[in-house]
Amino acid sequence: MTFYSIALFFHIAGALGVFAALALDWVGIAKLRGARTVEQVREWAGVYGVIRALGAASVAALLIFGLYMTAVTWGPTGWIGIGFLSLLFIAVFGAVSGIRLSRVLAAAGSGQGSLREDLRGALQSPLFVASVRARTAVALGVVFLMTVKPDAVGSFLVTVIALVLGIASAVPAFRQGSLRAQST
Repeated sequence: MTFYSIALFFHIAGALGVFAALALDWVGIAKLRGARTVEQVREWAGVYGVIRALGAASVAALLIFGLYMTAVTWGPTGWIGIGFLSLLFIAVFGAVSGIRLSRVLAAAGSGQGSLREDLRGALQSPLFVASVRARTAVALGVVFLMTVKPDAVGSFLVTVIALVLGIASAVPAFRQGSLRAQST
């Protein structure tokens, strides 16, 4: 057993943690979009503390051990650089949508009974769906990069394709939001 193999284990565990956080976010968004009462929102809002902690610890493990492995074995490569930028994209977009969602959850968190229509509309924002789907697709793209190890151009194309597919998968949510807006 080498330090590299231990670092690889923690790097992979970090990747698994990122996917676990994304899965929790995916389910949380789905449940919050369907919430009709303040109590339902509170019930699912609690999962976001877990997502924040798990996501932060997982990204830290990915970065620390990934940078170590890059320094001692790989050196600078296109797939590592694009993978690193992709990880930053995932973290930044997760934080941006997380801050926006936190504001909506805070506004919905007090009181009882039926959820106000403006808060229901805010929770049903297709941007939350697009964010989690785009981040998941980019994360899967990074797994592809780590497995296939293409050059910088190939890595960039893989990441762009993953991002486009992730956003495209959210088109039904955007259409649903557009139809809802037209009916009011």
